[in-house]
This record gives sequence, structure tokens and C-alpha cells, in this order.
Amino acid sequence: MPFSDFLGALKDNPYFGAGFGLVGVGTALAVARKGAQLGMIAFRRHYMITLEVPSKDKSYQWLLSWITKHAHRTQHLSVETSYMQHESGRVRTQFDFLPSPGNHLIWYKTKWIRVERTREKQMIDLHSGTPWESVTFTALGRDREVFFSILQEGVVQPH
Repeated sequence: MPFSDFLGALKDNPYFGAGFGLVGVGTALAVARKGAQLGMIAFRRHYMITLEVPSKDKSYQWLLSWITKHAHRTQHLSVETSYMQHESGRVRTQFDFLPSPGNHLIWYKTKWIRVERTREKQMIDLHSGTPWESVTFTALGRDREVFFSILQEGVVQPH
């Protein structure tokens, strides 16, 4: 039996043909999935910029205030309460709403910026007893000027 007859017999076998069809489709889907993953990694690496600001940084509170000012439609908020007692005994209480930990989208100077505020539950700052936090800004493009602008606005705002 020559090899061509053997292949012809396998081609006419419906079970064998269906198996190769499934293997072919599965292989094509696996290659497409891996290609999409590699494409997304390359896109993030070359066409997105990220700025991370840890809670220890001096600009952290300024940026939280900036986010509060610019995140008009944020529905997930945290409250920061401050009070001052005057010499007369009168207490003045102030509530500041800050974006809660999670993801927020902000439209700023013709760019969508994804703001992710994270809070680590296991890591605690030993000096203040507060959990470790960070804010990460992510924008499309390669121009870092948008982050300089955000930082400058955060410094100028009254706190």
C-alpha cells in the first residue's frame, strides 16, 4: 500500500477527518489568542504612559485633591474628616470627599486618563499606622507632558 493510498484512506475516514479539523481549528485559535496577548503587551509597552505616585510622596495628597476636582462623575467616594476646635470651644468640622480605591476615568485636556487608586491591606506605614496606598495614572500616547501638567495643577490648588 503506497503512502498516497494510505492518506486517501485516512481522508475518507470521517472520524479521522473530523479530528484533524478540530485540531486545526484549536491550533488556529491558540495562535490567534497568543498573537492578541503579544499585541496587547506591545501596545501597552509602546503606546501607553503610566505614572505611579505612592502615598509617601509629598504630591500624593495634592493629587487626591486634583482627582476630586476633576472626577465629576465618580460615584465611589471615601470621606476624610477634619475638625478644628476654636478657643471658644466651638468645633468646626469639614468633610472632604476623595475617590475611593478602585478605577476612575477622567477626561483631561483631550485625553482619557485612567486613575487607579490601590490600598494594600498587608502593608502598613509604621510611622502613621495607615495602609500603604498608591495612585496610578495611565494615558494613551507617549507625551509625558500631561503628567507634568497634572502635577503642576495639583501643587497650585488650595489644599
